[in-house]
Amino acid sequence: MAKRDIPEVNAGSMADIAFLLLIFFLVTTTMDKDKAYVRNIPKLISTQDVPPPIEPRNICAIKANAQNQLMVRGEYMQNPDEISEKIVEFYQKNEIKNDGLNSFPMYSKISKKDIEISLDQAIEQAEAVENTPDALATIIEFKQRQVAEWEKKLTAIEMYGKETLPEIHFQAHIRIEVMKATKYELFAKIQSEIEEAIYELRNDSSMKIFGESYKNILSRYSMDEKLKDKEKIDLLKILYPDRIIEVTPKV
Repeated sequence: MAKRDIPEVNAGSMADIAFLLLIFFLVTTTMDKDKAYVRNIPKLISTQDVPPPIEPRNICAIKANAQNQLMVRGEYMQNPDEISEKIVEFYQKNEIKNDGLNSFPMYSKISKKDIEISLDQAIEQAEAVENTPDALATIIEFKQRQVAEWEKKLTAIEMYGKETLPEIHFQAHIRIEVMKATKYELFAKIQSEIEEAIYELRNDSSMKIFGESYKNILSRYSMDEKLKDKEKIDLLKILYPDRIIEVTPKV
């Protein structure tokens, strides 16, 4: 009996099929994006004024070493979930009444009249700089920002509805210092805890002042950008500013 020849498999179209599968997986596969935290970095401004030294009580220092050990304001912390509580305490300890320990930022209260006087002075200084022939653009911009900030405060105190506007010390800030060997997960946790604390503070004030959540105001403003919502957000940011400094990681 004659042997039958085994037919050859036509592999000519296999390359096309493999190419189509590759395109399919490229189109349908989702890739995770690296998460990052956006920070507004202040511009360097040349000035002859020497800034006053920062008092330790105005610093909420958060540190993490190469062994992922955490320290907040000089105290070791086992649970990173407690960072937000420490930040809330940092902001609120002297908000109502001075604790007398000089270990937390002080608050000041400014009246509408004082704001108006400061605004007039800021406008006068800005105009003087603008009229200076060789004035640096950065100095002009700085003076203009000062005017804008006092204008925000004037609107804020009118919306706040009280005789004075409370402000935390201008030096008060959160300082993050991590080592290069610190796990990114811990660094991200620190960032999220800071955001959670500031959001909580603003949300509580929003409920007290406006009778609605901070989330609702942000959501409505993002959709419509109504002027009134912008003023509400500005007021809450004045009450609880997010001044955050990230120190260059060490070895």
